[in-house]
Amino acid sequence: MGTLLEIDGLTKYFRHPWTFRRFCALDRLSLAVREGEIFGLIGHNGAGKTTTFKLLLGFLRPSAGQSSFMGRPSTGVWARTRIGFLPEQPYFYDYLTVRETLVFYARLSGLRASDAVARTRELARQLRVEAKLEAPIRTLSKGMLQRLGVAQAIIHRPKLVILDEPMSGLDPIGRKEMRALIQSLKSSGTTVFFSSHILPDAEALCDRVGILAEGRLREIVDLAGNDGGAEYALTVRGVPPGSLPELAALTVPAATPAASVWTVRVAGRERVREYIDRVHAAGGFVESLVPTLPSLEERFLHHAQQVHVSD
Repeated sequence: MGTLLEIDGLTKYFRHPWTFRRFCALDRLSLAVREGEIFGLIGHNGAGKTTTFKLLLGFLRPSAGQSSFMGRPSTGVWARTRIGFLPEQPYFYDYLTVRETLVFYARLSGLRASDAVARTRELARQLRVEAKLEAPIRTLSKGMLQRLGVAQAIIHRPKLVILDEPMSGLDPIGRKEMRALIQSLKSSGTTVFFSSHILPDAEALCDRVGILAEGRLREIVDLAGNDGGAEYALTVRGVPPGSLPELAALTVPAATPAASVWTVRVAGRERVREYIDRVHAAGGFVESLVPTLPSLEERFLHHAQQVHVSD
């Protein structure tokens, strides 16, 4: 997959409204979003997630750094016609109906009148809002408003859609439906870049996640299967005593065999494969294999606590 969106050293300073002192909301953010992936940006309130999106779209001017979309500035008109955006608190004209709203946004996106009507019908079926097409916006639930927000963001079939806290304010059913919707966007070929502070949703959806804390990118976590040196716990039975010392050298830390049933930790997929092959060659078998990857919550709390201690 090629790089679709590239962020290089993006920095933003603001002045405090009361003291007028400068403070850094985003500090030298650099990352790349690949074509076809779901990339999540997670962090506490005030971590810099919304500031990042506003800088990418040209709603704010950066203090330093730049961002590019498909090799061109992401703030330019060319890029905007190929990017969709759902703000955290979308605003709609509440006296319009759902149909009128979607046609309005389709026309703003450059679609011809006939294409706007056809695209509205298509999205209404896809997002399951057909029953609400003639309903005024003011009558919609929070979950339906979020669906409408996603619809306006993708009505022009963008290459990239940016969703700012799409799960915010949704009940469990609404969150489940939003997760399914984001997955369907990826399946249809749209790259998704979204922010959230709801970590289980990010962990379930994302190929990769960037952890922001106090305006700085602390870590990028690959959740799509590239585990690097991740550890696995194996339970082994039936290995002859003479073979155990050789197997012990592959574990972390090196384990001392003590019983017929032996639980060990092995780092990395290739080492796990080698270990299992050697167990089988020695006449034993592996009863269980469990990854011991730290959860996204553990990784996030690690960085958040480090920031708290340093403050």
